[in-house]
Amino acid sequence: MKSLANSEQNILIDKVSDDIELSNISSINFKGLPGDKNNYYDKKLIITIVSNKGGVGKTSIAIAVAMFFSKEIKKKILLLELDSSPGDFGVIFDIENNKSLELALRFPEKYNEYVKNIYKNVDALKGMSNPLIAENIKKDAVNLLVDFISKDYDYIIVDTQTVINGPVLDILKLSDEILAISEYSLESIARVSSLIDTLVKKFSIPEYKIKFIVNKRKFLHIFKVWDISKIIKMPIYAFIRFDGKFSKSKFIFNKGSIFNTRFFKEIKKIFKKNIGINNDVER
Repeated sequence: MKSLANSEQNILIDKVSDDIELSNISSINFKGLPGDKNNYYDKKLIITIVSNKGGVGKTSIAIAVAMFFSKEIKKKILLLELDSSPGDFGVIFDIENNKSLELALRFPEKYNEYVKNIYKNVDALKGMSNPLIAENIKKDAVNLLVDFISKDYDYIIVDTQTVINGPVLDILKLSDEILAISEYSLESIARVSSLIDTLVKKFSIPEYKIKFIVNKRKFLHIFKVWDISKIIKMPIYAFIRFDGKFSKSKFIFNKGSIFNTRFFKEIKKIFKKNIGINNDVER
């Protein structure tokens, strides 16, 4: 594999490669045996997917990450939709109107009444249908709900809307990992880079929690490293190749088929091969 590197920006961009390229790999640590204090087999984990650009694949990535943990870690997972635009969970997972985040926030001690099981050890809590309701959520309501959820679930995967409001900021502050998603265009990369800068400087979100991931990379569409280094201030953590055969509707018709898609395999590489889940661990 041949690559170009910009030492000032610590960015790695591949010329032609069949693998996801990573730069400055850091902190999601799945290594070790159960009982080791520094591995996530024994930890609660919140991963939030964020972007201020629509159509970049946030929901698809959130679903794939949840399915990955379902298959590899085999602990209880909640897919939480923090979206009032409204989001896609209701349609994708066929969730009834009387089950929603709005009700869970009102009655956090009974949140499990508004959750739906969607796959083995994966449950989903769909977002709100009215953005005005989201703007009037009481302070600390998200924190209180997460406290209750964390008692029952080992992993919370959060899919957010493109507009960063109070509830989204609350969940970002609680998150262990934040995946900032861009699509493979300079305009999108610049926009998401600006969002990251705002989150870090204005809202004091720790930069070390944020992983910049570029989705929908096409095989022959290659940017030069200096083009990207002019518009971003942090390394690109991973590239996900475009998969024209993947769509969120696969979950509606055949959940198991997701595991055979190239898109899922790309997500798996990010969380397993390049970060290092120990395949010898008995789960």
